[in-house]
Amino acid sequence: MLTCPRTESIATQFSIITPSPLQKIEAAWTRFFIGESRKKVEVWCKRDDLLHGVIAGNKWRKLAKPLQEFQLNRASHVLSFGGPYSNHLHALGYCCNQLNIKFTAVIRGAYLKDQAFNRTLQDLNNWNANLVFVDKITYQQKTDENYLATLRKKMSADVIIPEGGSQQDALFGMQAMLDEINMATSSRPFDAILLPVGSGASMAGVIENCSSKLAKHIIGIGVLQGEGYLEGLVNQFLNKDTPHLPWHINHQFHFGGYAKSTVELKTFCKEVNQQQAKQDIPICIEPVYSGKCFFALKTLIQQGYFAPNSKILIIHTGGLQGAR
Repeated sequence: MLTCPRTESIATQFSIITPSPLQKIEAAWTRFFIGESRKKVEVWCKRDDLLHGVIAGNKWRKLAKPLQEFQLNRASHVLSFGGPYSNHLHALGYCCNQLNIKFTAVIRGAYLKDQAFNRTLQDLNNWNANLVFVDKITYQQKTDENYLATLRKKMSADVIIPEGGSQQDALFGMQAMLDEINMATSSRPFDAILLPVGSGASMAGVIENCSSKLAKHIIGIGVLQGEGYLEGLVNQFLNKDTPHLPWHINHQFHFGGYAKSTVELKTFCKEVNQQQAKQDIPICIEPVYSGKCFFALKTLIQQGYFAPNSKILIIHTGGLQGAR
């Protein structure tokens, strides 16, 4: 278990709404048949997408501790990496602008500098971010120590945050999320916790901090093609000397790769959003992260993967801005 630093002051500065709701999902797809007998699974959703209008979901969870340290260490220039629709860059760019810290975003796709900006890049530009577009080969050096040292010197950057905000500090925010869930539920543990997996730190944070009193199993839903690769991303953050709950990553629902989709997935997201629009607190999903995770949950339920009356938690990690 990590020792979590206090991040209340930075959360107050950004008007983060915690705890995020723990919401029960009532939908036809939570039911399935065994023979002619109709069974049901109890599904709950941790609504981290409601934490904030801009820095919602796991982006806040992963940035909470680094943002606190930016202020404590009086950082003047932060640099990070991502694609042109990056939720991480969008959230970090907003935060740096609010804290009056210079921000440089190294963006995959040299060709983009000559094209009209999408809404993510427009926002970053409006928040005075320094946008640096690089080709794919250069971008692949984003974890190379020599490249990072050269980039730090060239850009005069105080802090470099890895792509997706995936670093050891990100695990503290996930611990805070699990603390909220523990406080909100006192009944039997969840039979499984599901969440999308892209860069690994959010899943690692759940694995590292989840006790058997809260859940029995943790299932990641890979949003990109990367069997073995994603497991490696998760494992790099885990304490090898600490026992963890059983966990695995399901690789059957990436729909062709990162940000790839199909008509079936898009239709599912649209149907869920339309159905949820009638609820008091509607759930909105998109096809890059949350949509794939919800689709996986629906499919697994209807395949009978979970026993009848299982109690399942799905974590909504946000990411809606990239689908605008």
